[in-house]
Amino acid sequence: MKTISKITIVLLVCTLLSGCATMSDQSRTRAEGSAAGAVLGGLLGLAVGDGKGAAIGALAGAGVGFLVGNEVAKRKQAYANTEEFLDAEIATTQEYNTTTAAYNRKVARELAALEKESATLKARYDKGKVSRQTLTAKRDTLQKRIAQSRQLEETLSKELDVQTAILEQESKKRPAGDAYIARLEKEVAALQKNLATLRNDSTQLASIDQRLSV
Repeated sequence: MKTISKITIVLLVCTLLSGCATMSDQSRTRAEGSAAGAVLGGLLGLAVGDGKGAAIGALAGAGVGFLVGNEVAKRKQAYANTEEFLDAEIATTQEYNTTTAAYNRKVARELAALEKESATLKARYDKGKVSRQTLTAKRDTLQKRIAQSRQLEETLSKELDVQTAILEQESKKRPAGDAYIARLEKEVAALQKNLATLRNDSTQLASIDQRLSV
């Protein structure tokens, strides 16, 4: 199943990139950025652990790439009016929240087991019952997960900065009690919470890794 998902992601990216040749420079920047983001998001989706996660991850990843493209083509220029723009940004933030919440749940399930496993492994190593190579292999696995979490942290932090700026800018223009602003505020608050949870879990993973150092 994971192999099929990886192939699907690769085909999606190839499709996105193959279309870039006929686009304007501005459109190409956005599309190429989206394709690169889809790779990151798709791999994150696979880490979450199911087909839905892979699809959500790819969509969120496309958002990551779009941020890169945004340096030359502002997001708002892609939409006919402010309402369409806000709808799109709300949907993008929802995708980030869905993906990150799934990832955080997966890490939370793993942390307790990792704590116990690492403590047992270190104790056995201290008694000469397991080799340094065994500890090193476990650390390699942990460090890959930590790197993945840090990468997601960086992505979410950038997206949070963008969405916060959008919220501040549009709040000044929209009427009091505006439904679009209320929806975006809700998603931005959720993104802040998901990012904080992700950072906390990453710190715990790093702590486990450190305890296995010899």
